[in-house]
Amino acid sequence: SFNPDYESIASAFIQHYYSKFDVGDGMTRAQGLSDLYDPDNSYMTFEGQQAKGREGILQKFTTLGFTKIQRAITVIDSQPLYDGSIQVMVLGQLKTDEDPINPFSQVFILRPNNQGSYFIGNEIFRLDLHNN
Repeated sequence: SFNPDYESIASAFIQHYYSKFDVGDGMTRAQGLSDLYDPDNSYMTFEGQQAKGREGILQKFTTLGFTKIQRAITVIDSQPLYDGSIQVMVLGQLKTDEDPINPFSQVFILRPNNQGSYFIGNEIFRLDLHNN
């Protein structure tokens, strides 16, 4: 059944997710985000590289080649899905270490768990670079 609170859940999730992602090194990032992923049923595509399950996704986070990140979110769009899940799309800009500012897009499917909260079932991240 559709969740009528999908917009507020999506907004709170994004604030929480980026507050954990945008701090410290890769190990700190992975520790902060570990509870958001299911051990087996989470999937992520990060710049074309796929990872499955909590361990695989967190391992990817520890290998990212930056330590400092600044982010500006332009818009968060969300939709309820028939099974109680929530689709969330984020558009914004980010700057890592001394790299130039780049636009990015990120999509999440938040799936309900048995504890009355959500886990990230699916996630796709891309820098919006049109000249590569």
